Amino acid sequence: MIGMAKILLDRDHEVICLLSNGLEQGLEHLSADILEFAPGVRIVCFNVPSPCAAYDECNAWRQMAARMLREQAIACLEPDFVHIPALLADGWGDDAVGSIGELGVYVPVSITQHDLIPMAMSELYMPPGRFHDYYMKKLEGVKSAALFLAISEYSRQEAIKLLELHHGQIVNISSAAGSVFLNQRHNETIMLEALKNLGLSPGFLLYVPGGFDPRKNMERLLKSYASLPSSLRDKHPLVVGSKLEIGIRESLETYAHGVGLDQTHFILTGYVSDEDLVHLYRGCLAYVFPSLHEGFGLPVLEAMACGAAVIASNRTSIPEVVGLDDALFDPYSESSMAAKMRKVIEDPVFRQYLKKHAGVQSKKFSWGASAKVAVDAIEDAHFQLKQRGWSPYPKESLPSCDEMLEILHRLDLSVMPDANDLLTFRMCYQNNLKEVQA
Repeated sequence: MIGMAKILLDRDHEVICLLSNGLEQGLEHLSADILEFAPGVRIVCFNVPSPCAAYDECNAWRQMAARMLREQAIACLEPDFVHIPALLADGWGDDAVGSIGELGVYVPVSITQHDLIPMAMSELYMPPGRFHDYYMKKLEGVKSAALFLAISEYSRQEAIKLLELHHGQIVNISSAAGSVFLNQRHNETIMLEALKNLGLSPGFLLYVPGGFDPRKNMERLLKSYASLPSSLRDKHPLVVGSKLEIGIRESLETYAHGVGLDQTHFILTGYVSDEDLVHLYRGCLAYVFPSLHEGFGLPVLEAMACGAAVIASNRTSIPEVVGLDDALFDPYSESSMAAKMRKVIEDPVFRQYLKKHAGVQSKKFSWGASAKVAVDAIEDAHFQLKQRGWSPYPKESLPSCDEMLEILHRLDLSVMPDANDLLTFRMCYQNNLKEVQA
């Protein structure tokens, strides 16, 4: 987002960053970062009623009210284009708010298209229920976006198929690793000390899943690793670095024990900082990524940027990031995964081949390049809209506070507002007008 803002400013566009006061934690820090790295951006904060997280049915009215207040605040700015970096699952588990078209006022929108995993793997992630209904309802608004910016070619093709988009409506902007994983000199002494603090020494196999939901494929990975000769497992333990929610550690350790792995073979670090993650990537013998479905697969790129030998799943977007068929395995086949792990452990020539490739492949991705593709696409989409006669909706014609409340009243919601909700809505509406006019 910062890269896009800087390019837009360089091209003499006005850039406004709209932030929700509903997410107080980190808001001040985020605002400071934006102003530091993209001076010239105007920051506008909007107000929404809270709590409004959609998972709680008691918040049904406040969730819809928050969406409309946000859209009203956006429309009052009379923007030429609005970019939303994430949308679909936002607002389910927290007070984040995102929507398109709830107010009935057309504003051109582009969306960063990360993935459609809940839809593509619906049997795992979207059984019938409230989240299914929430997600599918949001999809209807998403489909009205003027432009989609996909983070991989796989994500682009997935959206074309599942959302029935036309090819010109979605552009692959790719993705990139964060600066902490790039251009740092390797200091062996510091790395060894960091690993020691984590109870490790170099030579382990590493997986950083970024979560432990089923698509991360932990059970097959553990069974595949357990099938390796004990002589290899004794020298090269499997280390998994990721935040552990309550009960996850116990569940994974129980499963690992059940397939014959003890605590010397299977090590869970828990949360590690990005700085320590760099040391894990550099200290591992090889990085293993067995995920079944990814919109991009960022940990693969991070590992390669740190010079790790990477072996990975041959599914979804992951081959795009890895860029080498020899490094891939079938994540549904324990024998395929185990064979590739054994090869990377026993064959130093293969490991060096992977490391050399990592240095070349990782340089093909950059936030600067992604931001340029994104801005070019937005400018082109805006030009086409202007050619068709579009102009911003005049803020004088937007619904009033009472008219918005009437729209909300007509919705078939399971919970209706109380007096405090209505008062809060009016206060948010007035405060938003002051913010956007400041």
